Amino acid sequence: MTTCFEGITTQPVFWAAGGVSLIAAIVMISMLRVQRFRGKLYYALTFFAMIYTLLIVGAEASAAAFDCQYKLGVAAWLGNALVPVAWCFFVYAYVHQSSWLSKKRVVAALVLAPLLSFAFAATNTHHGLVYDHATTIPPGARQIDYIHGPGFYAIMAVLYTFVGATYYGLYKGFRRSRRSAWPLLTMLAVVTMTPLAANAAYIFLGFTIFGLDPTSFMFSVGIFAFTFMLLTNKTLDMASVGQSALFNTMSEAVVLVDNNKNVVLMNTAAKNRGFCKVPKAEAAALLATIDTRSLRTTDASVTIDERVYDPRIQEIESPLDPGGAILGWSVTLVDITDRIAITRALENALLRADDANRAKDEFISAVSHELRTPLTSLKGGLALALSGRLGEMDDRVRSPLEIAQRNGVRLSRLVDNILLSQKIDGDALTLDQQPVDLGALLKDSLEENQMFAAEQRIKLVRPKGDQSAIITGDAFAIRQIIDNLVSNAIKFSKPGSVVEGALSVSDGHVRLSIKDSGRGIPDGMEEQVFGRFAQVKNGGQFATQGSGLGLHISQQLAQQMSGKIFYESEVGKGSVFHMDYATVAAQHPKVIHAADAGSADAPALQHRDDLPENVQV
Repeated sequence: MTTCFEGITTQPVFWAAGGVSLIAAIVMISMLRVQRFRGKLYYALTFFAMIYTLLIVGAEASAAAFDCQYKLGVAAWLGNALVPVAWCFFVYAYVHQSSWLSKKRVVAALVLAPLLSFAFAATNTHHGLVYDHATTIPPGARQIDYIHGPGFYAIMAVLYTFVGATYYGLYKGFRRSRRSAWPLLTMLAVVTMTPLAANAAYIFLGFTIFGLDPTSFMFSVGIFAFTFMLLTNKTLDMASVGQSALFNTMSEAVVLVDNNKNVVLMNTAAKNRGFCKVPKAEAAALLATIDTRSLRTTDASVTIDERVYDPRIQEIESPLDPGGAILGWSVTLVDITDRIAITRALENALLRADDANRAKDEFISAVSHELRTPLTSLKGGLALALSGRLGEMDDRVRSPLEIAQRNGVRLSRLVDNILLSQKIDGDALTLDQQPVDLGALLKDSLEENQMFAAEQRIKLVRPKGDQSAIITGDAFAIRQIIDNLVSNAIKFSKPGSVVEGALSVSDGHVRLSIKDSGRGIPDGMEEQVFGRFAQVKNGGQFATQGSGLGLHISQQLAQQMSGKIFYESEVGKGSVFHMDYATVAAQHPKVIHAADAGSADAPALQHRDDLPENVQV
C-alpha cells in the first residue's frame, strides 16, 4: 500500500486536495478553540471525515496504478460514510438540542456506519456487489471508471436516510423558529443539499472533479460557507440573544432614536404601553428635548393613557468614531405615575399629621392653662385649711387633706411641665445666656434634696471642697436639670445606698455627674429614657411612677444651652448621668451662683417628682 504514495507529491491535484484539507483543519481547530456552540463534537467529526476524504481522494487522483486507485477508493468509504451521519447529528444537536443524542445507539451509528460501509467495499473482490468486476481504467484515461453494483446503491440508500433525517430536522426547525433564524437554517439546508446534488450528478450523470467523485469537494465548499456564517451569525450567540431578550423583556419602555430624530426600534414594553400610538406632535416635542451635544436627563414628561413617564436619555456612540458624531440615543421611559401618586399621598398625610399635631398641642396647652386657675385655688384652699387659720382639725381629717395637697402640688407641676414641654418643642421658650456657677447650683440642689433623700434612707455625697465651674446658660433651666437628675437618682436607688454628685473640669469643658445605686438601665433604651411621656418598661430602671417628661425636658433644655446629657449604666449596679458644658472665664463680673425665683418661668423650672404618695400619671 505504501508504494501507492510514491510520486503523488508531484501531482497538482494532490496539492490542491491537501491545501483544501489544510485550510479545513485550520478552520476546524480555530472554531473548536474560540467558538462555543451546541453539537461541537459532531461538527468536529464532520470536519475530520471531510479532511480525511479529501486527502484520500487527492491521493487516489494522484496515483497511477489501478490497484492503488482502487484501494484508496475503498479507503475513502470511511470518510464518505461518516460525513452524513455526523452532519445529521450535528444539525439535531445545534437546532434541537435533542436529548437522544446522548444514547449509545448514536455512538454505534457513528462507528458502525463507516466501518460496515468500508468492510462491504473492502470485500468487493469476493462478492462484486459494490463495484462490478468490469471496473477498470479505460484506455487513454488516467482514472478508474467505477461501475456501481447493487451494494453501492444499498450503501448510498442507508446514508441518504441520514440526509433525509437531516432535512426533517431542518423542516421542524423552520416551523418553530422565528424568522430571524431562517437564514441560518437555510444555510444548513444548502450545505446538506450541495454534496447530495453533487453525488447524484456523479452517480447518474457522471459529473466529476479531476475525474473523481465531487461529493467531498462540494461538501467542503458548503461547510466553509456555513462556518463563516457560524462565526458571524448571532442567532445562537448567547450574548447577542441575551441582550435581545433583555431588551424585549425588561419592564421599562425603551425607544431607540437615530441622529435624525427618527424612532428606529422600541421594545415590547414600549409597544404594549402604546408608545407606537403617541401623537406626532407629542413625539416631536419629546425628541426635541434631546440635547444633541451632551448626555443629559430631560425634564419633560410624557403622558400616555393617563400614565406619566419620565424619559432618561443615553447617547449611543459610534464604534468607528467614539469621540465623534453619535449614532443616536436610547430613551428609557420610566413610569412615575405611582410614584407621583404616592408622593402626593405622603404630602397630604404629612399635612394632615401636622394639622392633627398642631390641634393636639393647642388642646393640651388650652387644657393645661384652664387647669392652672382651679389648681391654684385648690392648693391655696388646702394650704389655708392645713395652716390652722380656719381652726383646729382632727387628725383623721388632716391626713387625707395632706395627701390631697401633695397630689395637688404634683398635678400642678405636671401641668407646668406640659406647658414647658410645649414651649420647648415650639421654640417659644427663651433662656438667658448668663455666666452661671455650675458648682454652686449642684451644691444648692443637693442641700435642698437632703430631706427627700433622708425620707428614702439615701445618703447624698457632695463634691469635696468648693468646686467652681463657670458656664454660660440659664440658672433656672440648669437648676431644673440638676434637680431632675438628683431626684431621679434618689428615687431609683435602693434604701441605704449612696447618691453621689461630682464635678470635673478638663480642656475647657465641665462635666457634672450624678451617680446612683439603682437597678441600672438595659442597653439600647436611650429613646425611652429621653423620650417624651416615655419610660423604661419590663424591669428597667424607670418603670415607676412619673410623667415621663423630666429627662425629656432636661435634655431639651441642655441642648438649647449648647450642652449635652447622656448616661452610662450597668444593669444591677446603677447608672451615672452626665451633663457636659463648655466653661468660660471664672472672673466674669456677673456670675450667678444661685437660681432666683424672680423669673416668670421659674415655677415651671423648679420641680421634682419626688413626693412619697405620688399617683401614677
